[in-house]
Amino acid sequence: MKYRHVSAAVVLASAAALLAATCGSAGASPKAPARTTKATAWKPCYLPTGYQHFLKLDSAKTVKGNTVVRVTPETCKVNTANDEDVVYTASGAARSLGFAPGASVEVLRDTTTVKVAPSWLVNHKLANSPYFYYRVNGKGQITAMQEIYHP
Repeated sequence: MKYRHVSAAVVLASAAALLAATCGSAGASPKAPARTTKATAWKPCYLPTGYQHFLKLDSAKTVKGNTVVRVTPETCKVNTANDEDVVYTASGAARSLGFAPGASVEVLRDTTTVKVAPSWLVNHKLANSPYFYYRVNGKGQITAMQEIYHP
């Protein structure tokens, strides 16, 4: 009979030790993850004056001597608490767009913006991101594109 009491005591002590190790102290319950009550607030990204939309540049190629880009229209929102937290979401199907004569393209080089010909996009890799502000004319041609800086 003594053997059973000693065995039960050892089992109970082992269980208490195990519980203490996993919970911090004997008899304590595990802590539930802290819940945040503050929701993340988002606002639309800023569009510079004259620009109408955001796009993701998927590819660029030369077709019959003209530069054509494959793009996906995007919407953009930024976290009001952290302006480096930016989310792009496709707002339409990918499509191909050509450039209007005299169109300007601005890409980022280190900390400066550099104007390049639309044809530059065909053979060069973007230094920063594939996201641009852009505007189009009445013929659906791109008249201006500017790469967006993201840290």
